Amino acid sequence: MGVELLRVDERLVHGQVMVNWVKKYWINHIVLIDDNISTDEFAKQVLSMSAPMGVKITVIAVVDAEKTLAKIPQADHIMLLFKQIKSVYDLFKSGFKFVELNIGNSGGGAGRKLLTKGVYMSNEEMQCAREMSSAGINVYIQKLPQDQKINIMDVKDGK
Repeated sequence: MGVELLRVDERLVHGQVMVNWVKKYWINHIVLIDDNISTDEFAKQVLSMSAPMGVKITVIAVVDAEKTLAKIPQADHIMLLFKQIKSVYDLFKSGFKFVELNIGNSGGGAGRKLLTKGVYMSNEEMQCAREMSSAGINVYIQKLPQDQKINIMDVKDGK
């Protein structure tokens, strides 16, 4: 199994942005890891219908990630997709190994600060991202493949 990309994007499977990432990494299987969505049959059905042609969608809870990933065929090119950074952090704390984390769109709201255009995080989310970065994971913001990567450790609030 080849996990090509781990990405946090609250919009999940959506339009041109998703198509760009799928093309860049030849993704043929998106594994969406989210505890809430994994129990919502309607949401899972809608997400499956939203997938680009030829791309399978699997929706699972964080606790099921390693077991499910172990069953995926070796030939698959996989994107692990998360709605929120907390899910990635929980996977990280469980001992799951990965080397990079791409952060895409995450909207504003109460307690969330602007980091870059279209990317807001709470103090808790920033702490999770920086802890993963300090553990040797390349955590970066990059909305589209052609955009420059911005290392999470280089981001100041409102920049």
